[in-house]
Amino acid sequence: MEFPFSPAGLDLLAMTVIRVDVRADETQKLLAELQRRTGNIQPAMEGIGQILVSNTQQRFVDQVDPDNHEWNKLSDITLARRRKGGSGAQILRDTGRLASGITYKVVGGTVELGTNVVYAGTHQYGAKKGSYGRTRKGGPIPWGDIPARPFFGYNDQDQADVLELLQRYIDASRPQSWWQRFLDLFRRLF
Repeated sequence: MEFPFSPAGLDLLAMTVIRVDVRADETQKLLAELQRRTGNIQPAMEGIGQILVSNTQQRFVDQVDPDNHEWNKLSDITLARRRKGGSGAQILRDTGRLASGITYKVVGGTVELGTNVVYAGTHQYGAKKGSYGRTRKGGPIPWGDIPARPFFGYNDQDQADVLELLQRYIDASRPQSWWQRFLDLFRRLF
């Protein structure tokens, strides 16, 4: 089973596509078991999408990449350009648009995680000063180097959360024994 994260957030200037394919044997086994038991993995896939969006958004709060490394700090120039002179500035959270723009969709047996924010690729991978050309006045785009601050990815915590969710779906799908059914019927009668 694949969980590709192919964000719709193409950086239109750099034409960047972010894609991570996850093929975990344990995840595949749990999904296969859930499919066998219920015949429908769609609700579980929706849950996986919600987990991955939440975990990705948490990276913006924690200001870390998927490997839990801190993002590069904001430069003094960036802080000076920020609202209120950078007072209380958080990395990639000036407006919150990028973090809140993380979405998912389930397509067949895959979960696609992405964003429609066009500058997502620039922040995921970084960009060198002037790598997108020049302004009409001749200034470089971007005006300075932008360090990579990855937020899309799949880490051990994501894997643990997905496995826990799938195990809960499987546990909930266990058929009741004849004894449990008898007790439930008996309780309804009295």
